[in-house]
Amino acid sequence: MTLIGTEPPEQTYKLWGVIQPLYTYDFGDRLESLRGGGTPNNGKYVVKNTIAPWYTEQKRLQFRRLRAGVRGRFFGRLNNPVTDKINYFMVFETAPNLVTYDPFDDRHRDIALADLFLTFNHLPGARIQVGLFKNPGPEETLQPQAFSNDYIQLTDFTGRVYLERFSSGSTRRRSYGGQNHNIGTPVNTAYGFSVARDWGVQIFDSFRFRPAWDWSYAVKVGRGEAIYESHDHDHNRELYLYSSLEYYLPGGKGPKKHGIKFFGWYQSGERRFDTDPEEKEYDRIRWGLGCKALGKFFGLDYRQRFTVELLYADGMIFTSPAGNVKSGLLQYAAQKGNKSRGLTLDYGFYLKKWQFDVRYHCNDMLYKTDNEYWIRADARKITETTLGITYHFTPGIRMTANYTFRDAEAPNTDDHNVQTVVKSVKNRMALQFTWIL
Repeated sequence: MTLIGTEPPEQTYKLWGVIQPLYTYDFGDRLESLRGGGTPNNGKYVVKNTIAPWYTEQKRLQFRRLRAGVRGRFFGRLNNPVTDKINYFMVFETAPNLVTYDPFDDRHRDIALADLFLTFNHLPGARIQVGLFKNPGPEETLQPQAFSNDYIQLTDFTGRVYLERFSSGSTRRRSYGGQNHNIGTPVNTAYGFSVARDWGVQIFDSFRFRPAWDWSYAVKVGRGEAIYESHDHDHNRELYLYSSLEYYLPGGKGPKKHGIKFFGWYQSGERRFDTDPEEKEYDRIRWGLGCKALGKFFGLDYRQRFTVELLYADGMIFTSPAGNVKSGLLQYAAQKGNKSRGLTLDYGFYLKKWQFDVRYHCNDMLYKTDNEYWIRADARKITETTLGITYHFTPGIRMTANYTFRDAEAPNTDDHNVQTVVKSVKNRMALQFTWIL
């Protein structure tokens, strides 16, 4: 929790940037033989088989990140007995991604803020952050993604269920039972995205006790709103909680410090669809727990990494656009009792400048439903096994290749259109170059 916003006093400013070109190739099939209301989608790709943020192509060379920022402490005339304990952090994004695009829509921003916050280090044991910054949450989003993430793509639970697409309306349309249902006026684009961030205030710190143990905590109150939206649509507040206990091991530094960490996080708030005439509010709850170990284990003189994380969600679960294609009306399992759960198992092995990774992930989406608007037939199980190889040319320059074996299932229905959609999901490969300036 204390990696960002806690620069030492001598660090008055540091300019930095990230350049990440990415090539992605998806092996998914086009939709064919859809019947009835699904017929217009024949010949299209489901969004999971396409490249974000366009959702129209299966292969693409793009700049995934083009970021520049500055961080440090105030100096010169801005430095005084009060400001000398304040850190600042600011990052801009220019690449075509979900920071500059709205979900399933066109580009809305040429240059966008990715982070903008101050950290006040005046109170022992209670640092305070104010502004736009990452939410305490899953391990793969909490880490500085461009700097230390071991994989190119986020897991399905994190990308679909944890990250949030904000919409003014929702629909549930099906031909295989259950009640069709609209909340407000259904739309085919979201008006904003969370990018695992929120504007808010956070109190956090870490405490070393005994020689090798460290306990950290974070409590954040945010808007629970799209980060580029000036208007707070529901005027509710979001609560974020995080805690970790870590045993330090020799070696490593920063996000790659060796140790064994146990962690847990919780997020809760309420959402309302703007066009809903009833102005009904829906609970949105997310939580998880896990363990991560990094160091030299089993007598080997090489670093290894082990991670296990369980993730849970209740209410306001984004499933997909209707028909699973771009231009479909957005669907949210909004009611409490609609639940998803995820499991991630990760292993990494480091051999000099080489890094070898394997990650298993399962998103058991809508394994429980409200049995009114969403039923057992809506359950989907998405599994992913990712193999990764990274070569580190220097500490700031690396090349990463990932190949992901993917499988999607609809275990509780034999509906022809549903089975056609899930069977179209196939494997994916990606090659990414990272240059940290």
